[in-house]
This record gives sequence, C-alpha cells and structure tokens, in this order.
Amino acid sequence: MMTGNLKRLVFFKTLGILVAVVPTLAAILFYFPLWLGGSGIEILSGFTVLLCVLAHVPLFKALKRLFNSSASFALWLVLFVAFFLLSRIADQMTVISFVGFVSNLAGAVLLKLGERYRE
Repeated sequence: MMTGNLKRLVFFKTLGILVAVVPTLAAILFYFPLWLGGSGIEILSGFTVLLCVLAHVPLFKALKRLFNSSASFALWLVLFVAFFLLSRIADQMTVISFVGFVSNLAGAVLLKLGERYRE
C-alpha cells in the first residue's frame, strides 16, 4: 500500500512528465505532418520524428535516470532563441520551441515538487 508521500511523489512525477511532453508533442504534430505524400507514396517525415524524439527528452530522462533532474527546458529555451532569431524562415519552429520551453519548465517545477515527497 502506498503512503501519502509516495502517492504525491508518483502524482507529481507523472504530471510533470505529461506537462513537459504532451503540449510540445501536440504543437509539433499541429505544425508538421508525420506522413509526407508524394508520387503516390506515403513516407515518414524524419524531421517530425526527430522533433517528437526531442519532445520526449523528459520522459527518457525520467526512465533512464541519467541525470539528476529533468531540466530539458534549457534545451527548449536555446531552440526558442535560435528559431526566434530565424523567425522569418522558421515561424512554426518558434512556436513549437516556445511551447516546448514553457511546458518543460512547468514539468520541471512539478517534478521538483514531487521530489519533496521522496522518502
């Protein structure tokens, strides 16, 4: 049976990862198609897949425990600044990286709140 602190830890960890991953993934899939059609052939978009993998960085970090914290919001902040400077050619990437930054920052805060309940 889970104790109160363990329940809170699991809740905040799960919520933190969901808040960090889902909005970024939704923004990516809204702006870029996963499947590209051409010449009657459907192919998987490698760029979209790469962005989707980047969106899951907090989940990978939580699963692998390679790092002490799930602070991938710094990656998204760097991407946001880079794409903001190139916004004439990458307006969609500006929005996606900003959503990634904000959602990963919120997820990191929730994950840190959850750490308070670790026994």
